[in-house]
Amino acid sequence: MFSMVVRRLGMSVPVLLFLTLILFLAVKLVPGDAALVMAGERATPEQVEAIRQALRLDEPLYVQFGDYLRKLVFEFDLGTSLFHERPISELLSTAVPATVELGIFALMIAIPVGVLLGVLGAVYRNGFIDKLATLIALTGVSMPIFWLALVLMYVFSIQLGWLPTSGRMSDMAPFDPGTESITHMYTLDGLILGLRGEGWEVLGYALSHMIMPAVALSTIPMAHVCRMTRSSFLEVLSQDYIRTARAKGLSAWTVVMKHAFRNASLQIVTITFLQAGTIFGGAVITETMFSWPGLGKMLVESIGSRDFPLVQSGTLFVGSVFVIFNLMGDFLYGVLDPRTRHQVNGR
Repeated sequence: MFSMVVRRLGMSVPVLLFLTLILFLAVKLVPGDAALVMAGERATPEQVEAIRQALRLDEPLYVQFGDYLRKLVFEFDLGTSLFHERPISELLSTAVPATVELGIFALMIAIPVGVLLGVLGAVYRNGFIDKLATLIALTGVSMPIFWLALVLMYVFSIQLGWLPTSGRMSDMAPFDPGTESITHMYTLDGLILGLRGEGWEVLGYALSHMIMPAVALSTIPMAHVCRMTRSSFLEVLSQDYIRTARAKGLSAWTVVMKHAFRNASLQIVTITFLQAGTIFGGAVITETMFSWPGLGKMLVESIGSRDFPLVQSGTLFVGSVFVIFNLMGDFLYGVLDPRTRHQVNGR
């Protein structure tokens, strides 16, 4: 197992380096002058030139990339935002927790619902439940997130008035996110305050703002998990050992949960971790629609303001999350299936 972990980690390093290079070149080749954007339209040529020299934009690209990589690896310096004039790491420290919180709730909806629908579709193959699960999965895949967000806001906010339209916290809550937030995850902050005996109002407000964005973000991952679960269970349920278990008189759900689930879960693990990484990509649209102040919304705003360092660092963070989730899926795959560990070790 240790050798497999080392080998996977070694394979991830070139991927991250290549991703860093591609993002660096993509940002540098975008038309526009970062020094002029930072100085402003009314700046004099001398001021623009001074900023260009301070940012080392007048040096060759390979020198700029080497300096960027050195600061990134050895100093963990992501640079400074041109628009906010603040360190990018400081901006990410407030935006990333919001996206992580939203992603966790979306996965808490997508994975259980997707697995349940996929298992029911495989057990009751070609029946009404299977057709219903397939319809839900196809709807989740084909429905645009921005359209679903508009429908949810129209029904539950405008017509019924049950849920807030946008944002993370209500102004009526006895909670100041800027000064009182402990973890920058408002649901977790509300839970901590409730356990301290300071009331559960903050948790209630945070959950009411979370429901619609999490549901909108969970639809596509849920659909993919459902389809993969159904396909995997159909393959496993046709094996000889499953027929033997049924011949022994075991109930259908005992066969499914005790004998089929572990072997079928191998492909489910793969698609689950891939979709977990996709959550960060889909969060761009969801956060923009619901004015959720996370990483996705920040990236959209940074593109509009031509804040190239923030675009580069934010996109690099999203790409790194994909790589990390793929690694976690590989590790868990090795735990569930020892054959993968033996294949990596050459046995």
